[in-house]
Amino acid sequence: MTALNQARQLLDSTRRAVAKSDDPYVISRFGDLQIRVDVAAALLERAETHPSPVAITEAQIAAAEALLFASATEFELTGQRTALPPSLDDPLRHKYQVVGNYHLNGVL
Repeated sequence: MTALNQARQLLDSTRRAVAKSDDPYVISRFGDLQIRVDVAAALLERAETHPSPVAITEAQIAAAEALLFASATEFELTGQRTALPPSLDDPLRHKYQVVGNYHLNGVL
């Protein structure tokens, strides 16, 4: 299962756990999380239609960040945390270096 799919599942399960809330903080957290998931999905779509090492890495970063945020939001709002996948053991800082080196220095 991809990080993006797991982020989507966490978003859905957290939404069900807190039901319909009128709490502005809860609403804001869901809006923030939804945007992060949508951005990751858009970057993944771009990487699939215009594949390049940098586009794929950007999509991986966005999906991992969305999943981490979804996990934190789930714990914050429900008091429970779903275990994160071992694929997140790959440090994101290396992926950020790939993207930064490309955009700053033109190096793939």
